[in-house]
Amino acid sequence: MTARRPGLSLVEVLVALGIVGLLCGLLVPAVQRARETAARASCLNNLKQIGLALHSYHDTFGCLPPQRPPTIQPPPAHDAETLLSWMALVLPQMGEQALWELSIEGCAADSNPNDNPPHVGYATVVRTYVCPDDAARLSTPLGNARFAPAAFTSYIGLGGIAGVFGVYPPLAGPLGSAPGIRLTDVTDGTSRTAMVSERPPPSSLQAGRWYPAFLYELGDNGPDEQIVFPVLNDLDPLCPHEGFPSLGPGRIDNPCDRFHLWSFHPGGANFLFCDSSARFLPYSAGPIIPSLSTIGGGEQVTIPD
Repeated sequence: MTARRPGLSLVEVLVALGIVGLLCGLLVPAVQRARETAARASCLNNLKQIGLALHSYHDTFGCLPPQRPPTIQPPPAHDAETLLSWMALVLPQMGEQALWELSIEGCAADSNPNDNPPHVGYATVVRTYVCPDDAARLSTPLGNARFAPAAFTSYIGLGGIAGVFGVYPPLAGPLGSAPGIRLTDVTDGTSRTAMVSERPPPSSLQAGRWYPAFLYELGDNGPDEQIVFPVLNDLDPLCPHEGFPSLGPGRIDNPCDRFHLWSFHPGGANFLFCDSSARFLPYSAGPIIPSLSTIGGGEQVTIPD
């Protein structure tokens, strides 16, 4: 008599494979959600660190960056407060003292912060200035046929509302004024005034350099260190002149998306507020973003949870 060996029938194998496939199908989205939750939390932590650095700068100098007076004719040719962005000006407060000293030396040697050398900061990546969801792309300097390799940031300062003649006056934002504002000037409330948000640089590399103090560079590049609302495009003939959302979905392969706030996080973007708190706001909050970006507009807005 021949003994039967234990085994599985073809039907049993197919059922088992089906169950394993179903479990994998359920597991992969859960892993992806967990990774995105971690990336969003890490991005929020980046913004909180930036907020602490801005507050430390304010404690030292009595205002947010820059310290330079509003009108200097001509501006000092080698002044770091004139040549460098607010992100560069808070390097000591970000724990980047060595890079700050190199930046000061670069300003003393060359009044064009795009020249590297001597401006090594132009192509030095600061990890805290990069959202984890874009770290694979921005962890090294990027360049192309038009631009020398440069370090880019996922974040941009909020400069308030630009004035339109005959319609309304300009309303200052937390970042972009010269000299920088004092936190006591934020009469709308520091917990209700946003000063930094996300805006990934486009793959065309037309915006997003963290080092030089340029809102818009010559040609069709920018905005860089800060954005004002409503965004009116006077740069890129391939993009609409106006009508950009303040906050809405975007793609790095669409250069026009550099003219509004967006992120790689599903459904919205992270914001840093003047009290150093950071929170995620959905794209549905787009209509209130200009009001949130002003320091004394007196607007009554409800911030989504």
